Amino acid sequence: MKTTLSPSVSTAVIAFAIVATLVTAPAQAASPDLAGVWMNDNTLDERMKREGRTRQTAQELAPRTAEAAVPLTPAYLERYKQLQAEAAKLAEGVAACKWPGMPAIMTSPYPFEVLTTESRLTFLFEVDSQVRRIFLDRTEHLPADELDPSYYGDSIAHWENNTLVIDSIGFNSQPVRNLPHSDKLHIIERLTLVDAEHLQAEITMTDAEAFTQPIVIKVEYSRRPDWRIREYSCNENNRDAPDVNGQRAGALK
Repeated sequence: MKTTLSPSVSTAVIAFAIVATLVTAPAQAASPDLAGVWMNDNTLDERMKREGRTRQTAQELAPRTAEAAVPLTPAYLERYKQLQAEAAKLAEGVAACKWPGMPAIMTSPYPFEVLTTESRLTFLFEVDSQVRRIFLDRTEHLPADELDPSYYGDSIAHWENNTLVIDSIGFNSQPVRNLPHSDKLHIIERLTLVDAEHLQAEITMTDAEAFTQPIVIKVEYSRRPDWRIREYSCNENNRDAPDVNGQRAGALK
């Protein structure tokens, strides 16, 4: 015999099924929270604060020794030597107001603030009031005809547990950490939230045309809930800017 449910019973069965589905469906894990102001803990100033001292050590004041061989292919090593020769013409103490670019902005001795939405992370840096946009809603980079070479490139990212993996390409010709590079420069950042207050970064740069091996940089940050990002203008009252002869254009007489 065929049993027919009344409309009220049918509605109740459907409602129960929907509720059961909502209850048993696994909840989507929330992404780690990076929102807030962060500061580079690797700077000399921050290290001195942690150690409770106001003076540098003799080792910190000693002249820097010659750097290790730079990992550049012959053509880019020649370009590197040219850049070094140009820099040597500048008077001691001059400072040109150039944007840091990547990855230097991530090792800056100034704080940055992270703003989060479902589709992107926005990094607001105090240094030069710079901005980085990291897209969470894309799995591929912009096509070549839309990729506008820039200081910070095109950045896409995803989460691997507590680690944010940022993949960036599309950089302009600005040297990175004083090293020349090609348009094949590729930077992978792994930002791991160790706990609620500490973040560790591993930044790996590769360039098949310019570098002979990957270059890896490690940085540690701490969250500063009581800090705010201030306005920063390098050009304002810049007495250290070099003139056409490499001298300090605004130096006091």
